[in-house]
Amino acid sequence: RISCIIPVFNGERYLAETLDSVFAQTHPPFEVIVADDGSTDRSAEIARTYSQPVITIHQPNAGHAAARNLGLSIATGEYVAFVDADDLWHPEKLTRQLALFAARPELGVVFTHLQNFWSPDADPAARPNEDAFLPVPGYTSVTMLARRALFTRVGLLDVTLQHGNDRDWFCRAAEHGVVMEMMPDVLVQRRLHDSNRSASLGNNSRAEYLRILKASLDRRRAASADVAQYPFRSRDES
Repeated sequence: RISCIIPVFNGERYLAETLDSVFAQTHPPFEVIVADDGSTDRSAEIARTYSQPVITIHQPNAGHAAARNLGLSIATGEYVAFVDADDLWHPEKLTRQLALFAARPELGVVFTHLQNFWSPDADPAARPNEDAFLPVPGYTSVTMLARRALFTRVGLLDVTLQHGNDRDWFCRAAEHGVVMEMMPDVLVQRRLHDSNRSASLGNNSRAEYLRILKASLDRRRAASADVAQYPFRSRDES
């Protein structure tokens, strides 16, 4: 049982294509949640046109992480998958990830590789160089399949982080000993276009990543110091 969460803010241009790729899965999610982050366009209306059940929930505009958390607040699946409202999944994404979970029960999170593509409706003059379209390891929320219980253990996404809230969550998951695996399969197509969030927030991303890294190092140092002071204390007691 997989819950798919799609955060969307004014995503009417591509939301239908994203939903189509979700419903085309060989192992379809049993619930699809569109978390509308205060859209002023037809995003919610598009989600409601699907014959397949789509749960549409709304909040005043509060950002990408808050929309993901909103979806998590009502998700009921054993596993959770996120996809942005402009990206596409390979039809076997969930099937292949579930197979790896079945083979390795100790896993908590499974990632896949991803590949960028230039949206056909975008300005050709703004197209990046070809290096931007090579497959890369997708250490990002749109590739991952995670056990839902981890969001109770690790916590929700940090809503103060605009660009790196998923990277921060991965750091916290690693600190909690969560076992994560990167698959070599390219199972997500990430759309590049004129109004990507990553482009608009790119100027702030480096400072945010440094903040995430420092916070993780500080937590690890504090945990090490606690173990050194109380060597017989269990993790649950710390």
